[in-house]
Amino acid sequence: MSTSAPSSASLCMWFVSTLPVQHVAISTLSDPFELGIVCASDDVATELEQTQLDLGFGPGWQAKTARVPTLLPDVEHAHPAAWSALLTAAHAHRIRAVYAFPMTVGAIDVGVVDLYATTAHALNTRQVENAWAMAGVAAVRVVDRILTELNFPPSPQGLPGRFIHQATGMVMAQLRVPSTDALVVIRAHAFSTGTSIPDVAEAIIRRDIDFSV
Repeated sequence: MSTSAPSSASLCMWFVSTLPVQHVAISTLSDPFELGIVCASDDVATELEQTQLDLGFGPGWQAKTARVPTLLPDVEHAHPAAWSALLTAAHAHRIRAVYAFPMTVGAIDVGVVDLYATTAHALNTRQVENAWAMAGVAAVRVVDRILTELNFPPSPQGLPGRFIHQATGMVMAQLRVPSTDALVVIRAHAFSTGTSIPDVAEAIIRRDIDFSV
């Protein structure tokens, strides 16, 4: 997997350049975030993704609900009644495989990364692991961008520094993420639950909140 985490603006192209796929789209799918496309690698990805959003079902929705990847290595073998409109659009653009990876931050369902390939093939174990790890990075970048656009507080202000560091360190250990990502997780939990950031930090320290569970 690429070792350099991309900015939110280049997330989709990061997947295209790293994995054996030609089109990528990233979307948020439900509360606490709006339904919409975050980025798409090209017009084909935009059309396919918008079809899923308009229908309210498809591989991306299934991955989001199950919180595990939905892998269609050959769309010709997909049940035609399941996602007929999406499969029609896929055939029109010569898409042969679709892979959907859920984006989560802690317990929050952020959305999905949908990968589209023009050849029918299964991702190997390493590629699936990499794509899922990359989806985790994408989730944090997407949430950080959304919270920044909403002017949501960037850090747990109102607590002594040692408590901030302790809560951040605990999240880092729970999720094995760097400190900047741990802070995004804390902010995202506060935003999604309508709780103040200091209260979330204190709950983490008390072990009332454990993101590894």
